[in-house]
Amino acid sequence: MIVETKKLYKEYQKVVSATLFHKKYQQILAVHDVSFQIKAGEHVGLVGLNGSGKSTLIKMILGILQPTSGKVETFGCVPVDNRQKNALKIGVVFGQRSQLRWDLPAMDTFRLNQELYQVPQTSFEQRVRELSQMLDAKDFLFQPVRSLSLGQRMKVEFIAALIHDPDLIILDEPTIGLDVLSKNSIVHFLKTLTNKTIIFTSHDLDEVEKVCSRTIILNQGYLVLDKSSQELANLDVPATITFTSKKSRYNDLQKNWSQLQLLENGNYQLSGISHNEIMATLSKITAKIPIDNIEVKSGKLEYLLAHVGKAGER
Repeated sequence: MIVETKKLYKEYQKVVSATLFHKKYQQILAVHDVSFQIKAGEHVGLVGLNGSGKSTLIKMILGILQPTSGKVETFGCVPVDNRQKNALKIGVVFGQRSQLRWDLPAMDTFRLNQELYQVPQTSFEQRVRELSQMLDAKDFLFQPVRSLSLGQRMKVEFIAALIHDPDLIILDEPTIGLDVLSKNSIVHFLKTLTNKTIIFTSHDLDEVEKVCSRTIILNQGYLVLDKSSQELANLDVPATITFTSKKSRYNDLQKNWSQLQLLENGNYQLSGISHNEIMATLSKITAKIPIDNIEVKSGKLEYLLAHVGKAGER
């Protein structure tokens, strides 16, 4: 078993008021009674809104935080007591924190990681060659990191994290802020890592379903759902269609869609569209209206949280 938790809890003390001689604390329960197992080779999505406990759980798996109670094991041992040993088997990519040196080329960070993880030169060169080819990153490995686009930077972040060929890859919001093409490129890359165990944390359920075969959903510290991604993909969750049509008038549009909402700056929204009606609705909109922009959002995570809640499905 790569990761195992059992009745895992983590509490914090938060200062809510303070005087010169006295502080008043509030207990914050970040993770509440969380139990699951992750086997070798599984790609598992860890999904939840901000404050759901994702980052706290990841820090306990890495050994950065000590649980308040319960059990967590990574590679069969207690992470807090074996951080250095486990680090040799783990690669981490944080979407909002970089391990790269800003003023230096990415290749310099790769070489530093080679020394830290004691990667033989032949293996190092092969890994850089293979990963840069898979991520289409060969042309900017020697450019200063500060000169790279966000999409390029995330690609070299992945190379830096995987240079020592880790068994477990932990991805904390790795595609946040990326454009569609960069997201698709990284998602395609992750799907090729079939021999690696991946934990992918995100608030974007649709993106996780593309990478992971299993999805765990957290809500306010509780594990509320643990299902195969295929099961979640098959759910008929009402969608919202948002479009921009600056040449159209709201009163004219409402004759075709009584539930249409007018937003700001020529933006309109249709809510509660069933999965089976999405394509027909899109076709009708694009046929009748001059469209500047159109977008479909499922809101699946919010829908599941509203219908599952803290009681959860185990």
